[in-house]
Amino acid sequence: MRLRLTLLLALGACSTLTLAETAPYYLWQGKHKTVCAQTSPGKGWTKVSGRFVKSDCSI
Repeated sequence: MRLRLTLLLALGACSTLTLAETAPYYLWQGKHKTVCAQTSPGKGWTKVSGRFVKSDCSI
């Protein structure tokens, strides 16, 4: 009984991992620079465009 419960819990934990998506990348504009990142590079950066798949904001 304990083994069955352990297997069910393990299966449940693995099934939630399959639903996870990668975080999108966004194009951020600073004072003199534009960068592609998943989160804001810091204070003073503005999100220009977003939801890119690749880390160079090409797709």
